[in-house]
Amino acid sequence: MKETIPMEGMKVSGDLVRVSVADASLTEELLTGFLKGLTENRVNMSLFIGGKGSGGVQFTCCVAASDQDRVKTLTEAIPDLKACVEFCSPVDLLSVFPHQFNLKALGLSLMALGKARTPLHGFCSSLSALTFITDHADLGQASSVLQGAFNLQKDPSRTVC
Repeated sequence: MKETIPMEGMKVSGDLVRVSVADASLTEELLTGFLKGLTENRVNMSLFIGGKGSGGVQFTCCVAASDQDRVKTLTEAIPDLKACVEFCSPVDLLSVFPHQFNLKALGLSLMALGKARTPLHGFCSSLSALTFITDHADLGQASSVLQGAFNLQKDPSRTVC
């Protein structure tokens, strides 16, 4: 019998654009300027994943598809950022919760999605949710795979797709 992990629900945030930057020359000041520009232009991020390592500053964020043109205009005004930014759309966020920092849930999710050959643009974890970035075209498959991997509660109001 296949092992499943109990989860309370699943949520989809759709109609998004993934904005990614990975460049060794990108400075923290450029990232700060980009984030300030998003704030000034009232662009909300549904997700932000960032870090700094030997490869420089890297980040991925997801914004509403309706904000894509404003974000492109913002990045084009910063030549160093324009050279290393990548836009990908349409994407969706698929979250299962509560995650409660369960590494077993993360491993089970990645193994199930990998076995099903479901492409991911990224994933992140918090104490409350495990969130995957997937192409909109792959949302149904990703949702089915995760529903099979987790023992979701039978309350339909807790599963939002």
